[in-house]
Order: sequence, then structure tokens, then C-alpha cells
Amino acid sequence: MIRLKQKNFLIILLFLIFSSKISFAESRFGELTEFHDEKMRGKDNQWVRPHPGPFVWNKIEKSQGNFSWQESDEYVVYAQEHNQIIIATIWPYANWEQKSCKRKKGRSPFGKRFAKYLNKPCSMENYKTFLLALVDRYDGDGNNDMPKLTKPIIYWEIMNEPEIKMFFKGNESDFVEIFNFSSKLIKEKQKDSVIIMAGAAGMFPKNKKFWKSTLPKIKDHFDIANIHHISTPDGKCDKEFWVDEFAELLKIKNINKPIWVTEAMIGKCKVLSSYINAFANGAELIIDVGVNAPGMKMGKNSRKKLDKFINEFDGFTSMKLISKNKAQFKYKNGSTKLLTF
Repeated sequence: MIRLKQKNFLIILLFLIFSSKISFAESRFGELTEFHDEKMRGKDNQWVRPHPGPFVWNKIEKSQGNFSWQESDEYVVYAQEHNQIIIATIWPYANWEQKSCKRKKGRSPFGKRFAKYLNKPCSMENYKTFLLALVDRYDGDGNNDMPKLTKPIIYWEIMNEPEIKMFFKGNESDFVEIFNFSSKLIKEKQKDSVIIMAGAAGMFPKNKKFWKSTLPKIKDHFDIANIHHISTPDGKCDKEFWVDEFAELLKIKNINKPIWVTEAMIGKCKVLSSYINAFANGAELIIDVGVNAPGMKMGKNSRKKLDKFINEFDGFTSMKLISKNKAQFKYKNGSTKLLTF
């Protein structure tokens, strides 16, 4: 009788876990978030990617062995209350740690609230201590978790646009070492974790050169391929958010992974055609940069079109182009919806 009850409990538990993961994957949309800006906290029931976010080594372990979780906890609590799914970007930089081997200062776009040093850690053991503490607090295993944690962080993005010096001052081999080291550590600590590739900053020639060399060296250590699309200051944009070219690069390198666009800025491109073409070329998730992101703003009319599109078509399981300006969306109950754009 006791064994039967235990078996039933285990079945129910596994069902709940499996069901929660399905719900995590239902939305195809999200936003970059900044907790200190009320307009940049993301929408309920969608994905959020705090940027730069609170998961910065320098913010959490402000001096060796002294951890402060207040800011990161605030993000997680808010996400729980609004049924948001966090994509946590890990930044492996701490001022005190990089001073220990006299690294040169960098210049990030995030100001005083970010780290002053953007190099590879002096000691990977020091970094390991931080990373294990971070994952341990939000992995939801019941040991050392954040108080009242109900939605663990499963999705970890290791670093951001490493081919650009404003985000990382190391070389390619430094990045590969940090990335693979981090991925292995997270996977060992949290078996159900999902590792997201550091977002590629577009598919310009410089980006392609970096990722052609780097992708084969990290391909066994990430689950989700990741591309960014930020328009140039004059609004120049790619009509598929670079997804077509990125997908081709992955194919050339024999990498078969889902593609997420975790930074999407439309520039002068049309909002609906950009999103739909990106989905049609293989994107599974698109994260908008948000209303107050630096750079060219999305017009009010385009913002209304995007919001209407999300409200009416989110949750689709697949989509295809029927013609140049018509798309069909399919849902898990077998129904379909058509959109002319």
C-alpha cells in the first residue's frame, strides 16, 4: 500500500514537472527587461531576458565570499508573480577578482552599475565558487534555494555578444574556455538546465568570422542557438532578423539546434513581416528589446501591431508562409489561424 502511494505520488510529481515545462514553452515572445524601469519589466505569461540583468558576478559577490542576492531575488520574485520565464545572462566579471591579477579595465555600455573589468577571470576556481552559488540559489532543488522560490531558473545564457569588445575583452580561446567550463558546471549541478549560446551580434562579416571559428568548439555545450538583431543608428535592418543567414551558418557547421532571437530591434523594417519571416526561417522565440531600449525606437503604430499580433497568435506550435504576405499558424489543439500582413 505504501509503495503504491509512493508510486502514485512520483507519477503526479513527474506530471507536474512535465506540465510546467510545457507551459514554459507555450509563448513565442518576450522582452528585454530592466527592473528599475516600470515600462521595461516585461509582460505577464511571457519570456523575459533581464539585460544586463542582476546575474553579474560583480553585483552578487561584491567582495570574495560576501554574497548579496537582493537584486537578483527581486527579479525572480517579480517573474514568479507575473508568470514570466527568465532567461538569465551570466556575466563572469568581478572587479575584486580581476584586480587580483591586474587586468586592464574595460568600457561597457552599462555604466557604474556594471563591472569595470571585462576579461577572463583570473582564477576559474573563484568563478566556479560564484557560479555554483548562483545556480544553487535558483535551481529549485530544495537545497539552499531562494526563500519561497516557486519557478526555478532553468534557462542560462552564458555571456553576451563576445565578439564585441564592449562586452568581453578576451580572445576567442578565452571565451571558449569560459563558455564550456560554465556549461559543464551548470549541467552537473542542474540536470534539467537549458544552456543558451551567447548571442551573436548579427551576421555582419566580422560576426560570421568569429562564429565560424567558435561554434564548432562550443557546439556540444549549448542547447539553444542564439542570434541578435540590433538595427544600425540609421535604422538599417535585416528583414529576417538575420535568422536565415544564421541558420545557414549552423547548417554548414553541422549544428542542429533550435534558434532563438534574444534581441530584436526592427529599425526601419516592417514589424509584422520581420517577425513572421524570422519565424518562417527557423526562429522559435523572439525577444523584443523593449520600449525604452537604447537605439531607434519602434513607432507607436508598429508597437500596436506587434502587441495585437502577440495577443491573437501567440502559443502556436508551427507556422508556414502560404504566400508572400500570408502566414498560417497551427496550434496544439489542431486549429489553425491565417494572418495577412
